[in-house]
Amino acid sequence: GDGEQDEGQIWEAVMAGSQFGLDNLCGIVDSNMLQIDGWVDEVMTVGPLADRYKSFGWNVIEIDGHNFEQIRYAFRRAKQTKRKPTVIITNTIKGHGISFMEDQAGWHGKAPNSEQTEKALKEIDEMEF
Repeated sequence: GDGEQDEGQIWEAVMAGSQFGLDNLCGIVDSNMLQIDGWVDEVMTVGPLADRYKSFGWNVIEIDGHNFEQIRYAFRRAKQTKRKPTVIITNTIKGHGISFMEDQAGWHGKAPNSEQTEKALKEIDEMEF
């Protein structure tokens, strides 16, 4: 996720992927602007991610991470890329489609109770994909 992008080992791997031209490497970053401690930009600004990955020599594909057709398209494009790794940055909303979970950092790693689960499942069932 985008919150993990403030970790040093991420960028060590990014440099190695580019250095060795790993065109069979495809990273996926869930960019929902939230992490366990809150909004990513309030914890540690990591963006603009696309520019950062491009500066390290990666092929960058940005998509709507809730759109299955865009996800399929991104993987097809990544497979066609030669001599450099690809990162797919999926712009998403944490808790997408669940009224009481959307954009709420507090749901990171927290399970809903029975009543909340029932409500969430109902809302998911009503979603259009």
